[in-house]
Amino acid sequence: MMKRLLKSDESGAATVEMAFALPILVMMMIGILQYAIVAQTTSGMRHAIGEAVRYAKVYPDADEDTVLEVARDRFVGIDSSGITGLRLQRGTAANGADFGTVTMRYRLEPVIPFMSLTEINLEESRTVYLQATD
Repeated sequence: MMKRLLKSDESGAATVEMAFALPILVMMMIGILQYAIVAQTTSGMRHAIGEAVRYAKVYPDADEDTVLEVARDRFVGIDSSGITGLRLQRGTAANGADFGTVTMRYRLEPVIPFMSLTEINLEESRTVYLQATD
């Protein structure tokens, strides 16, 4: 009789199921959040360097500091203290066309709690052909 009562007693089953499911659910939510932060940062980087190369294309005589300042100004909604590298490279391609490349590096701290993880390093670069200055 007692054996039959224990088999049919389901009190506490939901608690045990939740104890198994909750850590997995929390880790999935944190992973989705981390992915969204990386995607937002990458999008902000692409926008900023796109604006910088566009500025370099419209104003071919602009100096490097001005072009890079445009990139920093257009990097909105994201903490700009994570920028570890920002450079403009101008050159001439094999076909004689002038080009400009803006490259940005960004260090992003992971948001996963209770784990010591290395930072996430992102790098974006964009190259455009520039107007001839002669």
